[in-house]
Order: sequence, then C-alpha cells, then structure tokens
Amino acid sequence: MTLPTHIVKHLLASVAVAWGLALAAVAAPPPAASTNQFNSHAAFLAAALSEFLSDTRNFTAGVEVTVPPIGKEPALTLPFGVAAADGKMRWELNLANVKSASFPPEAVASFKDMGLDRMFFVYLPNQPLTLVLPGVKSYIPMPAVPVGGVRQQAQEKVGRLEKREIGRETIAGQPTIKYAVKVPGDDGTATVWQATNLQNLPVKLVITKEQQTYQFLLSNVRLGAPDPRYFEIPAGLTKMADLNAVIQAATMRALGGVLGGLK
Repeated sequence: MTLPTHIVKHLLASVAVAWGLALAAVAAPPPAASTNQFNSHAAFLAAALSEFLSDTRNFTAGVEVTVPPIGKEPALTLPFGVAAADGKMRWELNLANVKSASFPPEAVASFKDMGLDRMFFVYLPNQPLTLVLPGVKSYIPMPAVPVGGVRQQAQEKVGRLEKREIGRETIAGQPTIKYAVKVPGDDGTATVWQATNLQNLPVKLVITKEQQTYQFLLSNVRLGAPDPRYFEIPAGLTKMADLNAVIQAATMRALGGVLGGLK
C-alpha cells in the first residue's frame, strides 16, 4: 500500500516539531528539518523549557507531546519514551501507539510494512542529532543548524523569565505546584506543573505562542541514570545521507516483497 503524501508529510513535520521541543529543552538550536512554525517560536520555547528541564537531570519517562495544527492538518499527539542523563537525551516513538483520525491504522500498517514504524532520536552534547530506524537497520546524522541567533535570543529570554505560583494540583498521580511563566514584552505564555516528589521535574507543561499551543505531559517517571546503552547507536546499522534515501530504499524493499509474493 502506498502512503498518502499528506499523511507522510504531516507525521514527519509533527515529529520534527516534537524533537525540536526536546532540543529546546537543552537550549540547543532547532534542527534544519524543523518546520518554519517551530523555528518562529523556538527562542521562546527554549526559554520556557530550559528553566525546568535541567541538562543535568537524570530520568526515564513516557511523554506525550501535542503539537499544534500544521497547515490544514489537525493537532497531533505523539507518545514517546524519553531518557535523559547529563545532557544526553533519547526520544523513542512507536507509531502503533499514535492515536489520531489523521493517522489511521492503515497508515501505521504501511509504515510497519516498510520497517519505518519505530524510530528513536539520540542527542549527545556537541554532536549531531541522530535518527535511528532499527526496522531498516539505518541511522541518519542530522546536524543542528543555528537559526537566526536562536540560542542568544533564548538565553536573553531566560534571564527575564517571571515565574509565579498559581495553585497546587495532582497530575498523573503526582502532587504538583502550578506556575505561570512569562517573559515581559513577549506574547508567549507557559504554565508548568512541577512534581514535588520528583525533584520538581515538570510533569506537565503547556506553552502558547501566537495562538499556537504545545503540550508536554510526562508519566511513569523514574528518577536516576538510565542504562548508558540507551544513548548508543546499535551495531550493524548503515549510515544514510537523509530520510528521503531511507524511505526510497524501504519502499523499494516493500515493493520487492510484494512482487516476489506474486510470482
């Protein structure tokens, strides 16, 4: 089955924004593959996140990232597994867990047929972001490129962040303190729920910028250093130039399998 182009583009754009959020969490410039929408918000997103996701915090968790509508496609929630340790991050996605009317089961089945239904991103400080696709035994280095002085802009905003307690709530079974976050002179706003039993790790974060809302929801948090192997590229994988090359090769393999079955 051939995937509709708009589904592929919507998924890839949403994933790009989601892992752009992950990079913003460690105050890194967004990758070149991110959407223009994300790039326009990157400085504020990085500032809002950097206050709460310390690059020295060690934990594993499940995280749902909801990204706003892209073009004519609706908002999409992506469920990741995340591991963080000493500035290193790994975000893992299984498309079978994505529940969205814009991403129907037949689309998931097509990605699975091509071996593209599972992926993870590994970020190591001062190294290219790496996309790993174990189903097709491939990995792709994806260098982060500074965009318009995003890092400097984010740092300036971090220095001006105002944080105000506005309540206490239980989120995902965790007692939290709820804060409103604002940068004077910036139209972006953020609300964060920090879990008092988890070293003030944010278990929920909602960021709104130019009427676009991003949500970040953690669950099953375990504090402590993850297995170091989480941040390694598995042996036996082939380095590929870009995602287009991987998709083309996977499509040809899937097509070859179908044709072979017809003989």
